[in-house]
Amino acid sequence: MVDNNSQNKEVIKSICNDVDVCVFIEIGFNSGIAYALKVGINHAVNHFNCKWILLLDDDTILLEGAIDKAFKIFENLPSLLKNRIGLIALTSVNGDCKIQRVVYGIFSGSIVKSDVAIKACCRDNFFLDQADFDFYAKIRELGYLTLLIKCKLIDHKLGTLLWIPVISNIAGRPLPYELPWRFYYLVRNSSILLKEGKMDFRFYISQIFGWGIKILFKDGFRKFIKPLSLGILHALLNREGFLAPIIFE
Repeated sequence: MVDNNSQNKEVIKSICNDVDVCVFIEIGFNSGIAYALKVGINHAVNHFNCKWILLLDDDTILLEGAIDKAFKIFENLPSLLKNRIGLIALTSVNGDCKIQRVVYGIFSGSIVKSDVAIKACCRDNFFLDQADFDFYAKIRELGYLTLLIKCKLIDHKLGTLLWIPVISNIAGRPLPYELPWRFYYLVRNSSILLKEGKMDFRFYISQIFGWGIKILFKDGFRKFIKPLSLGILHALLNREGFLAPIIFE
């Protein structure tokens, strides 16, 4: 368990102490998800004899029997295919439990071969968004498959649900929303991945439009255009790393 300076870290530490084989690693500041995962994966590989590593965010709930079910599906695959698999993604969407290729997956709910994880994780200069897409791309660059089991094995909600003017009126429901400073990371890091050939243009546009239009209608044009333009500029300049959220207030 890696903690990025959570406000309730003492409670988390206490829970960890009550669980067998739980290690609490305190970073002491908000290092971003990619760096925290790098620390956790390195510790797991160096201190435990594990073949696979399951990555989970603090807002992800693993459903009962999910791991057993995932590995039962994995074991029923042909041996030649099993040897090529580097990552198996669990999802929170209902389905038929068939296994399929996935290109753009998230960290949370990913089961990764430990020797693959140590090589592919993680692009910590991305800080937050799209570091998971880079992770998946690196696994494929190493010659492995990234697959997804298409049935609900975790509970995981992306973003905060808010009523967005106009858009929610059309949709008739609250929609996932991220603040402008998060939109900056999405734009910058997606633009870098696009430059590097790790993201296709159609997906790139759909992401920026899908998240940007919500900020435009909720926060106004200025709070939409600033993270958009700054994100693209920094991508062109190959500038990565942390940027203070106050810049976008």
